[in-house]
This record gives sequence, C-alpha cells and structure tokens, in this order.
Amino acid sequence: MTDLHVVPDQTAGQEQVAVTRNCLPEHVSHVGGKAVGLGSLLRAGQRVPASFVVTAAAYRDYRRGQTRELRAAIAGAYAALGQLDGTEVLVAVRSSAAVEDSAEASWAGQFQTFLGVSGADEVLAKVEECWAAALDPHVGAYRTGQQLSPDEGGVAVIVQELVDARAAGVMFTQHPETGDRSLVVIESSHGLGEAVVGGDVVPDLFEINKITRQQHRSRLGTKHTEYRLAGGGRGVQARPVDPARQQAWSVSEPELLALTDMAAALEAKLGRGLDVEWAIGTAPSTHGEEALFALQVRPITVDPRRRAERPQPPVAGRDQDAIGHILGRLAGRERGTGDG
Repeated sequence: MTDLHVVPDQTAGQEQVAVTRNCLPEHVSHVGGKAVGLGSLLRAGQRVPASFVVTAAAYRDYRRGQTRELRAAIAGAYAALGQLDGTEVLVAVRSSAAVEDSAEASWAGQFQTFLGVSGADEVLAKVEECWAAALDPHVGAYRTGQQLSPDEGGVAVIVQELVDARAAGVMFTQHPETGDRSLVVIESSHGLGEAVVGGDVVPDLFEINKITRQQHRSRLGTKHTEYRLAGGGRGVQARPVDPARQQAWSVSEPELLALTDMAAALEAKLGRGLDVEWAIGTAPSTHGEEALFALQVRPITVDPRRRAERPQPPVAGRDQDAIGHILGRLAGRERGTGDG
C-alpha cells in the first residue's frame, strides 16, 4: 500500500486502497468519517488494530464494472495484514461513509458491519455487501431526513484486524448527558463491544473524575450475553454469560485508570467531547499478549436542543487533525455560531 493521495474523481490514478494512518480530515470524502477517526487515533499515538481502507474511488470503480484490479488490490492489502502472524487474519469489515459520525447526526445502524471475516474471498464479498447496503432504501430515507443530497459523500470500507476482546465498550471524555467536562464516563461489558453498542446488554457504568482519578459513580450492569470468537477462530458468536460472571465487574480498577489516561491523552491531542470505542484483548499485532486498544473515535453526538453546548474546537497550535476540524468537515457547521 502507498501513501494516500487525494485527487479529483476523474483522475485515473486515484487510490483504491489507502493507508489508515494517512487518512486526514481533508480526505473525508475519499475515506469516510470512521477512517479519519482511525487516522487521528494512530497519529495521537494510540494502539489501534491494524487496518486498511477501501476508498470511495474503489466503490465508484466497482459500480463502473472495473473490478479485476480492484479485487487484486483489496486481496493484496488483506494478505499484508496476514504477514503479522502468517495466517488469514480474522477481521471486521465496516462501512465508512463521508456523512457518518458527524457532530450533528449519528448514522449508527444505517450502514453495515461484519465481524469475524476471514480469507480474501470472504473479505471481498463483505466489502461488496457494505457497498450494496449504502444503496438500501432506508439509508436513502435517513439521508433525506438529514437534508443531505444523494451525491453527498462517498462510501468507503474499513478492513481491520479483529481484537479477541475479554472486555470492551465505549467511553465519553465528558459526560454525554450533562456535558460535565470533569468526568469520564465508561460503559463496559464482557467480550466484544458489539454487545454494548448494539444494546444487547446493560453494561457496567463508571463515572471517573479526570483530575483525582476517583470513581464518582459506578453501576453493575446486566451482562447476560457476550460476543466472542467462535471455535477454531472463524466467525463470532453470542454466548450466555454464567451468573457468577454477570455479577462480576467486566474491568478492573487498573484498567479503568488506563482508560481514563487514554481519555486525557486523546483530549490533549484531539480536543474535548470525544466518544471512543475501546477493547481489552489480544490481536495478531500483539502476538497473543493482552492490550488496551482504541477502536474508533468520533465527536459526541449533540442533541439539537443543546446545540449551544457542543464540544469546543481545538485551540490554536494543536494538531492539524484535531477532532474539532473533523467535526467541522463532517457536520458542515453553520457560519456565525462561534464555532470557527
């Protein structure tokens, strides 16, 4: 894979497969919001599962029937992931549309995610399913409801090694309901994070003061289901959680402190008001050792009734890929509202 070069759509040399680290805010129409978030995490120094991006240019080539070179490029990028441990890596395949994860609207559930995909043929098939899902009527209806034109943005796809998570969830770097910037709010459950983000469980909840690192509040969740890798390492399956583990916290106090440190580090690099997906587990890139991974970052979605309280943009001098810039590009912020 080569460095990402963004060129006009009509240029024949536009990248079909891009390096995630090189996905900058100005590439959002080419690689989508999720890929820009992953690029920001990597440049912020976080541990992120290895990945590559199938760009919106590849989607357009696919629709034109230009598939031979496209399939070879995707298969080659997937094979490169396998060089980490010499196997066909188990991956997640997720859509990354330019209009996803903006500050004004969450497109959660509007596009596709496939977990536990293995082998080049299956990866190619799931990438095609992500593209097909972008044409579904319900996506068009949601786009219309958000007052977006049919041509606004493109459809890219992220292919990312799948972390075999012991625990996972989401973290907000300020309170998502009250806006209290002194608190980090962490939701956690056993297994992969899909149980939390998909609403299958009531996760453990922790509110932690950023300065004192003391727990402000905690609540034991109802964690009756977990998603784990299937036997033989192929695919993902839902499993019942035994009663004893349901009554046990899904993360330890040292892990909560590590997550709080992650929140502080990300705010220092990317600005305030972040929604972070995370996992604790193993991956080919860790050679079987357990680690804390950052899986995704996006702005906390703002309720229109609280628009005046939306997260502040970064101050001058911070990284050019600061989350405030991502917000502005993805949300199309109104002029004259003080958002810069």
